[in-house]
Amino acid sequence: MARSLRSIAFNFFYWTSTAIAVLAGLIVAVIPSGQPLRWVLHNWARLTVWAMRVLGGMHIEVRGREHMPVVGPALIASKHQSECDGTIMAALIPDIAFVAMKELFSWPLIGAILYRLDMIRVDTCGGERERRNLATFARRAIEAHRVLTIYPEGHLMPIGDKERYRTGIYYMSRDLGLPVVPVATCVGLLWERWSFWKTPGKAAIEFLPPIAASADKDAFMRQLEDTIEAATAGLVTEFTGQPYRLARYAPRSEPATDRTAALAASATDP
Repeated sequence: MARSLRSIAFNFFYWTSTAIAVLAGLIVAVIPSGQPLRWVLHNWARLTVWAMRVLGGMHIEVRGREHMPVVGPALIASKHQSECDGTIMAALIPDIAFVAMKELFSWPLIGAILYRLDMIRVDTCGGERERRNLATFARRAIEAHRVLTIYPEGHLMPIGDKERYRTGIYYMSRDLGLPVVPVATCVGLLWERWSFWKTPGKAAIEFLPPIAASADKDAFMRQLEDTIEAATAGLVTEFTGQPYRLARYAPRSEPATDRTAALAASATDP
């Protein structure tokens, strides 16, 4: 009963404050500078994190702040388990730019705000053309000294699952000459993807030591994936008391490399 009441109270507050923030965003979007709109996003995100704690009973610990880039230019690659992942990032980092799925840009009102915030649209199916588009807009964000955040799996993944890691983050790091800050999380324990019901409790996100830009794509991607997945599994173990277990490969798109094909095959082995 307590969980239900907390969820209802939080969701009512969340959707009401979001609607108000969207309206405010549409009003300030006419201002030539994008800074007022970013202020709205940052403070709406901070208010949401406050409501998660006070109304929803969801206490989020932030670890590794010494690795967290507050100002850019910087690159972040994060695990993605919950709709609130981006909200927490926006609450922590005032001038953040996200790489978001192109479908979000077609949403009424929200799409217009994402465009005005100079968020980066990407087709998760990838391809050479998409890579060039990503490179162009990423460079623009970095030249504006923003913190660029990407979810390399391209999908919300439930606790215990992972997708293949897309290589867009590698090319951004290589071409821009910037290290990548990996981020692990277990927030999905409290706010499961697409779930109305929230679970009161504790969880954490963790900023990990940066990974240097590299000329070796396979080594870079292996280090990024292994670092994020190992730290995420550690957080899940810590906050649930369950045995340590790395996430299983659960593809939501077709494997694109020999490495991901092998992962897909191993996931079906008894």
